[in-house]
Amino acid sequence: MDLKTRRLDGEILQFIRRYETAALAPERDFEALALKIFSYQYERNKFYRRFCQIENKNPSNTSSWKQIPAMPTEGFKEFTLSTFPVTGAVRVFRTSGTTQKGRGSGRGAHFFETLKIYKASLLPVFKKYLMPDRARMPMFFLMASPNHLRDSSLSYMMGAVYESFGSRQKNPFFVKNEEVLCTALAQRLSRLKKPAMILATAFSLKIFLDYLQKQNRSIQLPPGSRLMETGGFKGRTRTVSKKILYRQCHKRLGISPFFCVSEYGMTELSSQCYDTTLEDSLSGGRQKSVKRGPAWMRSLVINIRTGREAAVGRRGILRHFDLANRGSVMAVQTGDLAVRRQTGFELLGRAPKTSLRGCSLTYEEMASSPE
Repeated sequence: MDLKTRRLDGEILQFIRRYETAALAPERDFEALALKIFSYQYERNKFYRRFCQIENKNPSNTSSWKQIPAMPTEGFKEFTLSTFPVTGAVRVFRTSGTTQKGRGSGRGAHFFETLKIYKASLLPVFKKYLMPDRARMPMFFLMASPNHLRDSSLSYMMGAVYESFGSRQKNPFFVKNEEVLCTALAQRLSRLKKPAMILATAFSLKIFLDYLQKQNRSIQLPPGSRLMETGGFKGRTRTVSKKILYRQCHKRLGISPFFCVSEYGMTELSSQCYDTTLEDSLSGGRQKSVKRGPAWMRSLVINIRTGREAAVGRRGILRHFDLANRGSVMAVQTGDLAVRRQTGFELLGRAPKTSLRGCSLTYEEMASSPE
């Protein structure tokens, strides 16, 4: 890692530490660092530079963080989006995906030169939205452990969360070889005397709740217990709304819907967003929950037809600017549909075969052109 990179990493870490508890960083501070990272990535990430050139954007004609070109998530599947030689990567996180004829493996790859920024980003935000009232608590994970799924950013994240905030207990992970260990988990939960946290994909959680229902069994977890749910029905035929899932969680586990928090993360990002549900509840509020990210990530809801930022209350496609994504691409265009709210966004799900016209055309031109 050269001196320029070390200095930039130092600035990003300093920014995270300065604003780790803030809802929003000052616009001037965020923009200054975003433009610096854009210049660095334009210089060192050749595929991203090609994308920017097709959009006629470069550091000299870009004066706002909102003008920085956002790479579609598909780009992580087709190109090596890295600011460093990937042979030096300390970890590679990969998206789920299926083989597509003529289009590679269908799995996106996010290369990391260091995990220091990634870890510094995830921990304070998790604490803010899921554990503002506690230092540690028992944790039970309905997902594979990081030792069994090394290329999963979610599994790595859960390992880091357990190390920092979990009460030490034996075997906290309850998915093995894609099987949810329902009987073992139910036995462990039934013996709890202290508030605990269940961390699960929606799919795994539904399997466990169905198991309890078939057993005609409910487990009343101690007051203050909570749930972190991270989606996970993608590509599944069995789906259920979040409202129904949380209602079943209340009935079978005794966890209040106000203590159920939905996490939103992507392999292509280094930061996560969370529902404000639990934070609002503990502060005495009961307003409708929105999703928010950390002060070092900003999200725009983009109007599909115009390509401009949607008005408050209007829907569009999410675009993220994540300052922690130093080693890849800071600006990422998703295919996720959302409604813009005053203090965050409301996630609606995947946009049905829809993409921003300008962004899509730029990407297709890049994908079809020679290196």
